[in-house]
Parts: sequence; C-alpha cells; structure tokens
Amino acid sequence: MAVTLLVGVAGHSWRDWLESRLSNRGLVVADPAHAEYGAPGRVLRVVNRKIDSWRLVGTIDFLRNPVGWLSGIGELVEDGDVVVGPIVRDSPAARYSILAMAQLVGADQILIPKGCFAEDWGWPVGPEVVAVSTEFPDMVKDAQRRARWLELIEDCQIHEIHLADVQMMGARLGSGVRAENEFGLGEVSGGTLHLVTREMVDEDMISRMLDEFHVSKVSLVHPRSYHGLICSFAHQNGADFGMGVIKRFDELRGVMEILNTAVVPAPVRILKIGSFRVDSKGKEIGEQGPWTV
Repeated sequence: MAVTLLVGVAGHSWRDWLESRLSNRGLVVADPAHAEYGAPGRVLRVVNRKIDSWRLVGTIDFLRNPVGWLSGIGELVEDGDVVVGPIVRDSPAARYSILAMAQLVGADQILIPKGCFAEDWGWPVGPEVVAVSTEFPDMVKDAQRRARWLELIEDCQIHEIHLADVQMMGARLGSGVRAENEFGLGEVSGGTLHLVTREMVDEDMISRMLDEFHVSKVSLVHPRSYHGLICSFAHQNGADFGMGVIKRFDELRGVMEILNTAVVPAPVRILKIGSFRVDSKGKEIGEQGPWTV
C-alpha cells in the first residue's frame, strides 16, 4: 500500500481530510510542534487515534534537530501510513529537509494545499493539489501545547538518573571523556573541556585547566541551564519509552533528578536530552543553543 505525504502549510489544516479518509491506516505525525495526540517535541505514529510509538526530537522546530527528526520518522513509518509533515518554509534548509523526508518515507502520493509556494520543489512524485480546511489560530495552538506540557508533567514520577550509568544523546554533555576536576562535572571532546559548574571560574583557573587537560578551549555551563529541558528515556536500541523534563542537576554527584512518565524504577539505557525548555506550569521558556549544554 502506498505511503501518502500531506505537506504542511501555514494557515491550512489536514484535520478534515484525515477525519474522512484516514480509515484504518497508520498516521505518522512528523511535525514536532503538533499537540493533538500528546506532548509535542517528538514525532509520533498513531493507530486508531492512540499513540503506537514515538521518538523524541527535543524541540518543536524540526530544523533545530534535523538529524533526530529524520531518523525518528524513518524508524516509525510503515507501509501504508499517512505522514503529516511540518509547516514548510521558504528557505533552503526547510526545502532540502522536507524533500529528504519525502524521499525517506518513500512517498507514493503527495498532497499539497492549493496555492502553496512549494508545489514546484522537485518532489519524488508530482504533488496533487487539493483544497483543505483553515488552521486554528496560533493562539489556540499555543494554548493546546501548554495544556499538553502540563498534562505531561502531571503524569510524571521522579527519577534519579546517575549519568555514569546511562548513555546520553542530544546534548554536548555525554559526548566526551570524563575529566576529573574540583569545580564540577567535566568532559573533554574535540580539544574542548566542557565544564558543568556553579563555581565562579576566573581566568587563572581556566589557564590551569587548559594546561592540565591539554585543550584549547573551556566551555562553561551552569547546571541550571539543564533545568526544564525536555527529555526521554530509551532502551539500548533507541526506542523511547518515557518522556519528561529535567528538574534538577547535581553536577558534583553526576545525578539528574528527572520528571518522567516511566514507572520507577525505569530500565534506562539511553537518556535523550532536547534543547526545548518548559517550566513546572507548562509554560514554554525557549530553546538552548545547539550543543551548548
């Protein structure tokens, strides 16, 4: 059975089309900002209006993590699925990412809203132009996302994760070799010492660390920078099984206190950390810069 790709366009919605035509086909929600089926920040496969499987993207903007976004979609999509893409933008990065997604899912049918500027982008198959319904206002979508974030937090339990016991993905922390020091949690990678510390480190201290760890740069980050970041627990094969947010980080012990939907104790093998942050009331408080934490 063919895979159908629905191209997302600002101001347009596939809601009515899906209600009338989805039938018993699987639905892959490839827009991490989508919040109809649960917390955003991930891509989902939905069967009979229930989440079947998902992968964390770690942000509501797919272009901030295109690798995680594409790999997640590739792991979820099955023959016969309908894929709803994120909102297309008139930029080279968006164009090439969306086209890569269309190729990755093996779309045999591509539907695009009438009047969309992306009709001539060079899709794997010629798009069919259709009339669709109007999207909800941004204010409504923002409120829906906040409600989903709050719902997520309320469904969580507290987990204490020792970073030495898990692999980490999505953050700079966890990508290097541990560097024991007196100030906090340090790692060396690519000629840089990444140091998580709440201490006031002066230039003399930095100079000593440059010599001691044979690096050319020291990257300093406060442990509070991790608070509120969305995250997930995953098995060794990368399959996510619990979503949540980082509540507290004790850098001296190398322990994160995480609110997560998984049941305690959770068999965490991989801790995936996103760049998007929310507070305890479900309010979105923005992004961390790429590879800064």
